[in-house]
Parts: sequence; structure tokens; C-alpha cells
Amino acid sequence: MLETPSATILLGNTSYYGTLAAVRSLGRAGVKVVTVDPSIISASRSSRYSSQHLTCPAFEESSAWAEWLSQRARIGQRRAIYATSDAVSFALARYRGELSSHFELYQPGLDTIMAILDKGRLMQNAQAVGIETPSTWFPENGTEAAKVAKEAGGTVIIKPRSQLAQRTKTKGSVVKSDSVQSVFDGYVRDQSTNSEFAKQCPAAMTPLVQQFHPQAIENVYSLSGFREKAGGGMIVRAARKIVQQPRRTGTGLCFEPTIVDPLLAEQARRLCERVGYYGVFELEFILGEGKAMLIDFNGRFYHQIAFDIARGMDLPALAYAAATRNQAELTRLMALGNSANHDNVAGFCNHFVLALMVRMQRIFRTMSRKDAARWLSWSQGSHGTIIDAVKDPQDRLPTLVEIAQRLLYAVRHPRAFVRQYGLEGVQTDGSLG
Repeated sequence: MLETPSATILLGNTSYYGTLAAVRSLGRAGVKVVTVDPSIISASRSSRYSSQHLTCPAFEESSAWAEWLSQRARIGQRRAIYATSDAVSFALARYRGELSSHFELYQPGLDTIMAILDKGRLMQNAQAVGIETPSTWFPENGTEAAKVAKEAGGTVIIKPRSQLAQRTKTKGSVVKSDSVQSVFDGYVRDQSTNSEFAKQCPAAMTPLVQQFHPQAIENVYSLSGFREKAGGGMIVRAARKIVQQPRRTGTGLCFEPTIVDPLLAEQARRLCERVGYYGVFELEFILGEGKAMLIDFNGRFYHQIAFDIARGMDLPALAYAAATRNQAELTRLMALGNSANHDNVAGFCNHFVLALMVRMQRIFRTMSRKDAARWLSWSQGSHGTIIDAVKDPQDRLPTLVEIAQRLLYAVRHPRAFVRQYGLEGVQTDGSLG
């Protein structure tokens, strides 16, 4: 009897660190990995574990991308695909019926995905299971937004109800009340009005206004893990985001491990159950004022997934086993994730970017010599193993690509580069170690 061939897996968003971690995890396990992306050069494409690369339409062009998958990406006898970004998650959910005849999927349906991509729906569902959220308003225009901000007092954050609602302004903006209307109107002008997402969920196209909590800068609690579709079994890890870039509303640069809060883990389970979510997830909470407030739900591979792989929770392998219906391997990996000892893993960061920020901030005198030495010592593993977002001694080329892209950005956008790396100070609250 011939053995059933293993499935190739397609992974998109090849500039994302989560994709790079997944490529390495699955490639090392002997899975054939094919990267897909509109870009010609990226870290994941250059990995030794990417056996092939396909150039595809933009992920945000959901219909065109799904059609391209069906027509051009049917590689081998069996092939799987998993969500690597919000855009991919939306497209896989929107065309799940058509794609499931060509690809092995572990993909919740469109109603579930919309319940987490649209922060308006997410907040409602979170509150229904007892999860706290920041004070949030949904004005219809800039005038209403200005009025809301004035009544709220202090500083607010304006951000998209979904990243897929915007062309370029996918992150939030922290603003004082006198600037709210102009910033809000800027988000409205940037709306991706012709996208399939806009047609599917027009209510999510208008940005929201949220009370700004300074704790979001340096005290974001991340609860990540995997939930099984059958039975709802779940494994989780927790981390604290200690540096993000840009500093006020950016992507996590450095993380430290922390204990899993049993109440938050139970509430996360109930939230997933309520909306019907299964697979890889990350929930982000602001810790402050004696409570944990949910700000985001990532139902896909996420930025610091290499950190959780190193802590015994091999999420790409879990997603692959689930998609390919290998129940024995899924059960083994779930048990391993629940029992793994990971006390030696002390943190996660992009060492090159952190070192660049520290040295530039020393030049511009936005960081003291003592704090610079402390950050560099931490990033070099002074108190335990630090997992690097890109650097891997067995897979060196992605690091060179990453450095080259950062330096090219500096040449093309010198002012933005100086502001981002040299003038935005890193928090120094003494929490390291």
C-alpha cells in the first residue's frame, strides 16, 4: 500500500516575522514550504527552508488572490494553506468553500472572522463574556469624533475598526482633543472603499475613538495559543510587550514571558467559543487601573510566534497537523504544549533593530548610557535565552535581507528613520530581568 504523500504548505506575507518563524518550523520538520507574496525580495523567501516562491496578487485583493490560488498555486498532490495576516484570513474565510476543494484548510468561517476583524463586533463579544475593554466610541464623522473626544477629556487614540478598512493608515494615532477632527478625517480619506472587505462590512470602514491608556506603551499583556475545533481543547502562553515601534501604537519589538492569568485564559476560551474561533490566536490586553482591557484579537500567525515555539508551543506545526487532519500528531503536540518546560527562555526581540535604536538614541541623547548598556545586555541574553525575530545561525540569509531593507529605508526616508529610531525614546522602567 502506497503511503499518502505529505501536504505542501503555502505561506504568505513573507516580510512578516510570524511567517519566517513558520517557514523555519515546518521546513525543519520536513514539510515542503512554498512562500507566496507580491514582493520579490523578503526574509522568508530567502530562507533555506522555503523550497519555492510564487509571486501573487496583493493579499487585499481578495477575489483576485483567491482565484490565483485556485489557478496557479495547486502544487503537488496535496497542499495546505494557513492565515498569515488579516487580509489572508479574510480571503480564506470569504472563499473557503471554493478553496477547500483544492487546499487543506483549518479556517473558521466568514462570520467568525468578521467578529474578530471588526473591533466593534469584537468589543461587543468580549463584553458579553465578561472581558473588560477600553472606553470606545463609534462616531460617524469627524465632527462627532471631536465632540466625543472633548467630552472624554485628555488624550484619545483614533484607529481603524479593522486594518483592512484602510489603504495605509493601519495603525492608531494618539491625539489631543483639539486635533481629533483633522486626524479622524484623514483616516476617512484613507479608507479602502473599493475593497471586498468594504462591501462585506461597510460599518467597519469608519474609524473608532478610544480612550488612550499610557500603559499601552509598555504594559501590554499578550495571551496566545491554539484552540482545537473538535472539543475546544486549548493551550496558552503569556507574554508582556515591553517595547513597541513606533513607541505609542506600534508593533512589538521586545517581549518577556509572564504567567498565564487563569481568569483571562478562561475568558479567552469563552470568547473563542462564542464567536466560533479555532486555530492559532493572540489576544492583547492593556494592564492598568486594576484591570485587563482587550484591545485586539489576532486570529492567525502573529509577530512573536517564534517566542512561543521556543517555549514549547509549536503553533505552525499544530496548524499544519490540524489542516491535514493528522489527529495523532495534533494530540501529541497539544500534550507537549501543555507539559513543556520553558523556564530558560527569557525574552524575544529583533536584536539588530533594538541595537540600532539604542545606539541612535545615544547619539541624540534620548537615552542614558546606563539604560543603553542595560538594554544591550538584556538583548544579548544576560539573564537567559533571548529568541531573535530574524537571526538564526542555521539560516543566515534572512538576517542579511532584513539589514539591507532597514538600511535602504534609512536612505530613502532619512527623516522618518531618524524620528523612528533616534527620537522616540524606549521606556526605562527598570522591568528588565
